[in-house]
Amino acid sequence: MKRYLRLLMMLGVIFTFGGLAQSTAHAEGVGYSVAASLPKNQDDKSVTYFALRVKPNQQQKLKVVITNSSKKKANFEYGVNQAITNNNGVIDYSNANPKLDNSLKVGIKDVIVDKKVQKITIPAKTSKVVSLTYKMPAQKINGMILGGFYVRKMNVSNGQSSKGVNIRNQFAYVIGVRLRESSAYVGPNMKLNDVKAGQINSYNQVQANLQNPEPGIMSDLKVKAKVTKQGESKTVLSNEKDNMAMAPNSNFNYSIPWGDTKLQAGDYTLTLDASAKGGYTWHFVKNFTITQAQINSLKNKINTPQQKNYFWWFVAGGILILLLIAIIVYLLLKRRRDDDDDYYDDDDDNGNN
Repeated sequence: MKRYLRLLMMLGVIFTFGGLAQSTAHAEGVGYSVAASLPKNQDDKSVTYFALRVKPNQQQKLKVVITNSSKKKANFEYGVNQAITNNNGVIDYSNANPKLDNSLKVGIKDVIVDKKVQKITIPAKTSKVVSLTYKMPAQKINGMILGGFYVRKMNVSNGQSSKGVNIRNQFAYVIGVRLRESSAYVGPNMKLNDVKAGQINSYNQVQANLQNPEPGIMSDLKVKAKVTKQGESKTVLSNEKDNMAMAPNSNFNYSIPWGDTKLQAGDYTLTLDASAKGGYTWHFVKNFTITQAQINSLKNKINTPQQKNYFWWFVAGGILILLLIAIIVYLLLKRRRDDDDDYYDDDDDNGNN
């Protein structure tokens, strides 16, 4: 009986924590860690990134501690990247040379004195402090400057690193850097720029370029969009996505997958509704045209149905598995109690005889 109970408990632990063990091992295998050394002008003590209150002409060092926990010395490179919004609707600090939005007047690289990527060698089991210096413009700025202080372990096989930072191929730590001169809230805004047919990873899409031209973060962004033929009400394509965000002074292509629909050349209308934290709402209606030349350039490409989010199905499945395990354990324990009661009843009967 005890052996069965131990087995069931082990199964429950595997189902519950199996994925966590894998991700933890991956993180430990990186061999280094970073931490920001927060200065006195940190205006949000609850966060571990640089959230600084600054002044015009102010100059200051941003200090980061790099700990090489591996058994060999390692080479690292570090610098800053501008915060942008990627095409998944996520604020991204990983791109070394992104295409900047035309509304961005002063970016993080404009105020960093150390323009070149910095490099350092750290012995095994050792920590070192590295720094980058920023200098604010003389003219007062509104809103915030947002970027990321990144640290990347260089390729030890040849001692060289690729240009920029590509987190798809190599692991990099990024610590956010938010510089602002006032606590006054600067709200986001949204503009709909061009709408066109395009592709992402060979998947056909209708792409609506959304822009936040203000120096304020847009969070809890939800977008609902549909495409109709111009002058008609029947929906040809539709898409809805939430839990997105936009960096200050940035833009991204919100994509509406074609799925298994094959659009023809012609005139279409995009209707898009968006909402964000703070009670912000936007409504856009924009006509656009898909030409035969565009259709020809997209042909013979992968065209798959829209992917569904099965996260809550997995959560429900996990809960169901744990519930079944609990029921089995309960029944086994109940059976054991019943067996014990029968045993004592038999003893009583024998004693009376």
